[in-house]
Amino acid sequence: MTANEMKFIEWALLILGALLVFTGWRAIKKRHTLTDLGEYDGKPAVRLGWVWIAIGILLILAVVFDIAILKSFGRLFTGLNS
Repeated sequence: MTANEMKFIEWALLILGALLVFTGWRAIKKRHTLTDLGEYDGKPAVRLGWVWIAIGILLILAVVFDIAILKSFGRLFTGLNS
């Protein structure tokens, strides 16, 4: 894998993590979210929001602290293979 490909993957993981944190925060604030699996209101939406925030923070930490196993976990979400 080249250095440019690695930078792209790191930026993709960072952006994905930030988007997950934002959508999790929004789901908690509105107590409503719509996913491919259905519509969630109330407590289920808040729980899903916390899950998204946790995954987003893990992806951000993987990039910031260069944690290989978390980067591999993040590649599952981006579909990028190395």
